This record gives sequence, C-alpha cells and structure tokens, in this order.
Amino acid sequence: MENILSAAEEILGTAVRVEDHRNWAIFWCPFHNDASREGEGGQPNFGVNLVSGYWKCLRCGASGGSLKSLQTKLGQVPHGDGKWKPTVSVTTPTRPKRPPTQVQLLDEAVSEARSVVQHSPAWSYLAGRGVTPYTALVYGLGYGIPVPRVHREIFEAAKQSMMVRRDGTWSWAGGVVYADPPTHPTVMNVRYIPEDQIPKGTRTFMPLKNHKTWGNRVQPLGSWRITPATHTLVVLEGLFDMLITAQKLHQLGREADTVAVYTNGASPSAKLHRWFSEHPQFEYVLLRDPDKAGAEWVHSVSASIRHGGAKVRALRPPDSLDPDEAILSGWWPSAI
Repeated sequence: MENILSAAEEILGTAVRVEDHRNWAIFWCPFHNDASREGEGGQPNFGVNLVSGYWKCLRCGASGGSLKSLQTKLGQVPHGDGKWKPTVSVTTPTRPKRPPTQVQLLDEAVSEARSVVQHSPAWSYLAGRGVTPYTALVYGLGYGIPVPRVHREIFEAAKQSMMVRRDGTWSWAGGVVYADPPTHPTVMNVRYIPEDQIPKGTRTFMPLKNHKTWGNRVQPLGSWRITPATHTLVVLEGLFDMLITAQKLHQLGREADTVAVYTNGASPSAKLHRWFSEHPQFEYVLLRDPDKAGAEWVHSVSASIRHGGAKVRALRPPDSLDPDEAILSGWWPSAI
C-alpha cells in the first residue's frame, strides 16, 4: 500500500487525504478543473486504490487499471535512467492521521434509532423498497434521528467517527440505519430517504450520495448471520440487494445453509478481499449490478475468492435490473 501511495504521489503530488479504512488516496483530478480546486462541491474527485493501483475520477469519468496507465495518459515520459518524471511538484506529505473509529460504542444511539423505526418515514420507505417488517426487524434497521438523546460519551464517540456535523446534527439524519453486526458494530451504514419523504427540516444538509458508511469494513456485511451449517454465500454490492436476497432465502426456507452478504459498494476494501481469500470453506455466488462498475466488482471479488481456492459463480440479473429489483419482480437464479 505504501509503495502505491508513494508512486501515486510522485505522479500527482501530495494526496489531499488518505482514507485508510477504505484503502484509497484522494487527489485533485489532473484531467479537469479539479486541478484548480473547482471540483463538485469544492471537493476532490480523483481516487487511487492503494491495493490495486486502480484510479478513477468520479466527476469526469477518467479511469484506468494501473499507475502506469495513469502516467501514459498524462503524457509523462521516463528519464534516461528509466524512471518516470512527474509533471506536478512533489511536496512533503502533511496528512494528519485519522483517529480510530469508535462506531462500536454507538449501541445506545442505534437502539434509539431502532425504537422509532416503525413510526418513522423509514417504515414506509422500506415497504416501498419491498422490505418486509420481518426482514427490517431481523436486521435491526433503524431511522436516523437528527439529534438522538444519548450520553455525552456516546456523542463524543460519534464525533470521533465523523458522524456528527458542526451544527450538532448527526449525518445519518433522515436515513435508514443499518449497524453491522447488530451490537458493537464495526460498520454503520445509512441509506438516505429522499427529501420529499421526510419531514421538512429533518436534514440540514444535502447528502453528496444516497448512502454513507462509517467504520472499518473488515468482513462482508451481513456475515454475522453465518453459522457452522452455512455452505453458500450470496455476495452482493449494496444494502438493499442484500436485504431483498436474505428475505427471499427466508421465504424459500434456505437460511440454514445460505447467507446473503454485501461488500458495501463496488470497491471492496483490502480487508474484505483478504476475508474472501481466507474463507474457502464456502461456495460463492456473486449477483452483480448491471453497470460497468458491477463488472469490475465481479472481476476483483472473484479473483480474491479463487485465490483462496473456493468455488465462485457470477450471475447477472435479467433486463439490466439490479439484483433487488430482479428478485422482487420474480426472478431467482436456479444456481442458488
């Protein structure tokens, strides 16, 4: 990881920040006006994966599979000694290290989120997404209260985990909250409910994406449901894909031997990749999203699974549907 970071900084200059928990380094994009710090929302958009060297700009779409391809696209040429010459100035890194996450201390806040979920906008939103009350309760889904009533030490833990905004509002406000595992979580995941489905003033901010995550992804989310009898893991990218798949497994009476898990996005952390390679006792079925990122996700996750010696099958739902949409429409793969 350090070698890739050093090489990336030689090409692009000092990283704006390093997200150790996701194994990404974030830079101003060299391919559009990020270079003058005019990216979307005034934020840098260009990321380099510190495990694979894959790079991508979330705004202009420039991407590549290696740092060598980045050098080539930037027109950088080697010196006589064969080393690449950077086109940007290199300065001494001054990045502060992020404090360790304290998401595991937030049980009190999560309990309050769960206590109100059935009488909150989250309940109708979940129903609209096809999630049954049984599934919502089994997975301990909650509703993001803007300012939960918790003890000071819990509030401080949330602040350290960067879940509290400057005005005191929690960043999960107006969202479906999922803690993984359900107690002493390592990850907090929120799926934001659309603005027109929550009371006015619930959120004092505009989310940059429709989901957000805090904590360290050290294993696939949902894997707390694995038991000694589990022999098949259905792996998906997102929270609702996992919930709907788990719901279908329950309806089919397959929960004893098959568990649905998700990677929380198309770019799994290095720790997730390591987990897949270290658990060859399972058979894996990957249900991918229909977009290009879904194809890249299948390739990288399958490689880690095969590296560990396990069997893996990758399936794509019909009609360019996401897995949750396809399952709710009646599709179910015969391979599971």
